[in-house]
Amino acid sequence: MLVDARRLDSSGTVECDVCIVGGGPAGITLALELANGGRRVCLLESGGLDHERRSQSLLAGEVVGSPYPPLIETRCAMLGGATSVWAGWCRPLDAIDFEARDWVPGSGWPFPRDELLRFIPRAHALCGLGDADYDAGAWEARAGLGRLPLVGQDFEAAMFHTRVWRFGTEHRRSLEQSPDIRVLLHATALKLRAPDGGDRIARAEVGTFNGRRFEVSARRFVLAAGGIENARLLLLSGETPGRAVGNDRGLVGRYFMEHGFINAGSFVPRDPARSLAFHFPFAAEGGLPGQAVRAVLALSAKAQREGRLRNGAVFFHPAYEAHEVFDSPAVHAMLEIANRLRGRAVPGGLGRRAATALRSPVELLTAAWRKVTAGAGPQRRWRTRALFECAPNRDNRVTLAGAKDAFGRPLARLEWRAGDADVVSGMALHQRFDASLRAAGLGHFEPRFAGDSGGWRAAVEAGKHHMGTTRMHADPRQGVVDADARVHGVANLYVAGSSIFPTGGYANPTLTLVALAVRLARHLSQESP
Repeated sequence: MLVDARRLDSSGTVECDVCIVGGGPAGITLALELANGGRRVCLLESGGLDHERRSQSLLAGEVVGSPYPPLIETRCAMLGGATSVWAGWCRPLDAIDFEARDWVPGSGWPFPRDELLRFIPRAHALCGLGDADYDAGAWEARAGLGRLPLVGQDFEAAMFHTRVWRFGTEHRRSLEQSPDIRVLLHATALKLRAPDGGDRIARAEVGTFNGRRFEVSARRFVLAAGGIENARLLLLSGETPGRAVGNDRGLVGRYFMEHGFINAGSFVPRDPARSLAFHFPFAAEGGLPGQAVRAVLALSAKAQREGRLRNGAVFFHPAYEAHEVFDSPAVHAMLEIANRLRGRAVPGGLGRRAATALRSPVELLTAAWRKVTAGAGPQRRWRTRALFECAPNRDNRVTLAGAKDAFGRPLARLEWRAGDADVVSGMALHQRFDASLRAAGLGHFEPRFAGDSGGWRAAVEAGKHHMGTTRMHADPRQGVVDADARVHGVANLYVAGSSIFPTGGYANPTLTLVALAVRLARHLSQESP
């Protein structure tokens, strides 16, 4: 059932088998799977069913380092979390992403990819997708479309499934009807409490904006509040951050990771009539309404090993965006406004973006004219977009800021800098792309920047995919949680979500974190009550 915590008796204690903090895709997945296994679940969500400014204000914070969006615009405080505004891109990580690669510091998962693939079909169902089929050749045959035929072994077609599937909306009925799930909305977990010297969490302290305070007592606790808030809550759960829960070795909040995105130039085809339809969304045969698949051109494992490169992939902007005006700050700001109005981004920031957009009315008119007049015929250029892996870096981290939220708790402070090796690897990805296009006689890649890394670095955008701040490692000296996602040194505390990723590959993290949540639910269901 769903309950507004602002109406609870503030003197009571909520008791359950498992207390989950965070109502995003990881938390909702855990709640549903654990309830199916007979566990009594309490799910704490600081927001409500819709976007609310006051709840969203809890996700504000400070940012230092490389350019990064305001933290308040990178997350959603509402049931469903970031899936309330996502575009629905889903793909498992690649096998090489799980390997310990000597050219990627800190790489290596404590289990192979096959262990996670067992849970991908269930994750597909929870994400509202059909069969978990990622065979590019099979999709070519079904759709009667062909990939861009690059020569050599540097690139391969990698499939994404896409569907806008808002977990808070689509799974609401199941959450409401389950007799073993109690979702407390507008319930902010303030702190975890463990008896002095104890190795177990005894309770979570919870608050609401109307002044109610209560506790949740559980046999097990799971943090599923996202890559920033998971670390923040741990750091708040101690007399000082250094003595915080799970932070014996000072690793909580460290190794924050992002995916780098960049509009680095254009594919100039030798034959303007060549179709790229396979590389744009097309309906999935036998798929669900609104579901599509699309191919990207991904750097092969062979090329990564030979060039000692991070993982990455290239895809294409729509034909109407071929004009260079779509790289301008004004048009970029207008596209961000459009995404907010369509419910594809966290609300807010419209005034700032409108001011940027209106400084260049001619560019806006040019972009609008392109969108109206660009047809489906031959195209002389296609602007590209790439997403690439950034290696874990101990100094990229989440700490506590000086400013405080409405509950008097320090906000999050994010320190993130794109690594030099990450940027250079992104450059090499495009150099190999150009060489492959030329070798195949397909045309060439025309970069926006000179050969030095300065222009490339300035153009890198953060994907708002928060990963790594409670990383998974069998050795407590190198990770916050073990292979079962249990916090080292704490018997009954677990973490779910992309904050446990040791490395992030290039694929969007949602499908993987949902699969990990299914895995964790199975583990917790097998333990004694």
